[in-house]
Amino acid sequence: MEIENLASPDDGVDGSMPITRRRRVAVIAIHGVADQKLGDTCQALAELLIAQTPNGFVYEPGVRQDEILQVKLLEPVQRTATTPDGLRKQLRQSAGSDFLREGGTAAGKKRSLAQGAPLSKGAAFTDYMLAKAKRADTPIDTYTAPSVAMTRQKGSAADEVDIHEMYWADLSRLSGLVPRILTELFTLLFRLSALGRDTVQFQAAAEAYEHDPVWRVLAWLQMLLDVGYSRVLALLFLQLVMIALILVPFGLLLPDANPLHQAASVIGGMAAGLWHFYRSRRAVIALAIGAIVGVCLWIAPPVWVDGLLWIALLSLLYDWWMRVCEERFTLVRPVGWILWTISVATVILFAVKAASNDLAMWVWGALSALEVVLLLIVVWWVLVAPIMVAWLCASVYASHKRGADSPAGAPYNVRAKSSVATGRVGLFVSLGFFIIITMTAWALVTTGVEHAVEHVPYDPIVFKPAPPAVPGDAVAPGLTTAGIFLDERFVNSTSGFSVITLLLFPVVLYLVLMLLPSVLAELGLISQQFGKLGRWLTEGYRKLDRVALTFVAAAVATALLAAVVLVAARFGVDLAPTWLGRHLKFFGELSKDWLKYFMITAGTATLAFTAAGGLLSRYAPWLRAPLDAALDVDNHFREFPRRAIPRARIFSRYVAVLKHVAAQEYERIVIVSHSQGTVISADLFRYMKERAANAKAAGTDDDVARLWRAVGSKIMLLTAGCPLRQLYAARFPEMYDWVLRDDGATMGPAAADVGVALWVNVYTTGDYVGRWLWSRTAHMDEYPLSQIDEIQGGETYTPTRIDASDWRTLMGEASVKDVSIGAGAHTHYFAPGQDVMAAIVDALIAE
Repeated sequence: MEIENLASPDDGVDGSMPITRRRRVAVIAIHGVADQKLGDTCQALAELLIAQTPNGFVYEPGVRQDEILQVKLLEPVQRTATTPDGLRKQLRQSAGSDFLREGGTAAGKKRSLAQGAPLSKGAAFTDYMLAKAKRADTPIDTYTAPSVAMTRQKGSAADEVDIHEMYWADLSRLSGLVPRILTELFTLLFRLSALGRDTVQFQAAAEAYEHDPVWRVLAWLQMLLDVGYSRVLALLFLQLVMIALILVPFGLLLPDANPLHQAASVIGGMAAGLWHFYRSRRAVIALAIGAIVGVCLWIAPPVWVDGLLWIALLSLLYDWWMRVCEERFTLVRPVGWILWTISVATVILFAVKAASNDLAMWVWGALSALEVVLLLIVVWWVLVAPIMVAWLCASVYASHKRGADSPAGAPYNVRAKSSVATGRVGLFVSLGFFIIITMTAWALVTTGVEHAVEHVPYDPIVFKPAPPAVPGDAVAPGLTTAGIFLDERFVNSTSGFSVITLLLFPVVLYLVLMLLPSVLAELGLISQQFGKLGRWLTEGYRKLDRVALTFVAAAVATALLAAVVLVAARFGVDLAPTWLGRHLKFFGELSKDWLKYFMITAGTATLAFTAAGGLLSRYAPWLRAPLDAALDVDNHFREFPRRAIPRARIFSRYVAVLKHVAAQEYERIVIVSHSQGTVISADLFRYMKERAANAKAAGTDDDVARLWRAVGSKIMLLTAGCPLRQLYAARFPEMYDWVLRDDGATMGPAAADVGVALWVNVYTTGDYVGRWLWSRTAHMDEYPLSQIDEIQGGETYTPTRIDASDWRTLMGEASVKDVSIGAGAHTHYFAPGQDVMAAIVDALIAE
């Protein structure tokens, strides 16, 4: 390619050598882990090029500058209509994405994800996200865009290279008014289950499966389990927390209730006065009303004032939390208020019937409400256990059923099998960690709650205490009947749940052993041959779905047995002499001893990894990698809250950066992306390319189409640690079918799929998030397709040693290329010692 000489012969970098050539190249760096700081990625890339002097070129540092860009939400191609708020809308949105309904609204009928639409499924989903964000009036934003201006020089040749940064961490893992630990726990506990549900529903809505009765039943059962777990079981456990907030303060204040009554009267009067002042802005009247209310409360019966006022304050706190949850998970607030109303009504009803006339009546009422909630949990478990069995059977049958789009002679459809596996893992991991954390919380607070009510006698209304093992045995010293009741409830409740918890432990252990060599290699603690490290990780991924299925089946069987035991106990059937009864008693005793400490350890570790997320992601990324990967995937698909949809906001900012770069008329644009940044780049470019092609075919035009025509032909894409194949195509095969497209000789995406001329993918052999993108075509019986590691008879684990000084040598005649840079894991691609990485970036910058 002929490059016009833009410099005068006597221009020089250091004043001593004339420059014969000058070009302007833009590099856009996109980070992966969502805990980077603004400017970190472009600075790391600049330091890499300066440190390595790749291919004999010296990078002279320039000036870093920040520019403020306006970020307008991208206009969607297809607008969505408004659906009136109401219970029907909440029910439909809790059952699945509006994307699967006509018009992208909750009011539409279920539709098929048909092939041949104006936009591909992935691009159409992006447009749907933009439409939902537009409907929610997402505000105009700004972005402080960092860049580093550099000069690339070798002899008399000097080029201007500006490294820009597309930063998206602040738009991800949005917390609003909720601490980050809670939003990440939201994701870990509930969103993974929702992702599994959506994946199964997307597959069931595919053109080849939309009329398949097995897939329709499976999608319905997956939805039912997800809704029952996230909207019912989770809220039932929340009732236990709220009841504990009634039990503990009243139990502790039993000896001296006067200070509580005085404080309640003052707080009630102040609240009434402030409320009236807020409504009328009349200070004198508000003061008078507050005083009157305070006096009335002071002279009213103390026990009723204290109890009802505290329940009212808890209800306000509860409603705030329900509103926060409702923004992220529809239908939570209506169900939550139904359950809270039942809890409060039970507390008041049994407080009235209590024998005492002091604060102990509220303790009695709270313990009765606790029994009612536990009974509802038992009912939930009994109803859901057979549904789990039906779901497991349907998933096994569907995953081994040959679909209409299966290759000729294939025993089953591998894409469908991958979707089923995602549904299983999402539900199992979500429910398993939920049980661990809730049982941990119960174990931690049991002692405190028992201490608070140790002076209150209580006669259970539903769960009668077990008789002494030996007639005449004395009650344990220091415990009243209330303490005995709570202790027995902990043991009996955890005996069934603890088995499921233990079944999750081998899966976690399997993942730890699978990833351990990669982590050790990343830390430099071991030195392995490239092939051995890669084969270990690949074999682990190949067997992951089978391992998960084994333990999911065991967990479902355990759930069914637990349901049988609970039903038998309610009808007075004694299972103690049976094999099942003896083993359940064994696990119950374990729950009381070492299993209790195991759950506390596991739950505490989970909370610690979540709470210290920012520090661990920055300084020990390998420790939080699985959680960070889950969070990144969730954010890429998350639709709520509507005003803060991550994909819509991130893509809008990315387009603003591209507009800023296009305005400077660079000759070439090199995209250097890592991890989740590669998925963001590929999805956005695919959307822009398809949108521009449709606009051209329809004879229309818009800002996105014009921008793509200006920059699309200049873009060269470099991806590092790219999860498109091993994570997204493997777990969401219907939305990312283009990543594993088979042309008869090679399986993988084409550069034309994302609209770029060149696509180089760099990976380390032990990268547990993403490695190669291209392989040989699949055999009929191979699964999973994402782990086929051979191309043209050779393994991609062998590092490609290249002369990267010329991009033609790097690419040959191909427009796509995998380059393995040796042993390592998911981070440190831009570390100063990565000489091959620096050479590849420099080669793409060169002509």
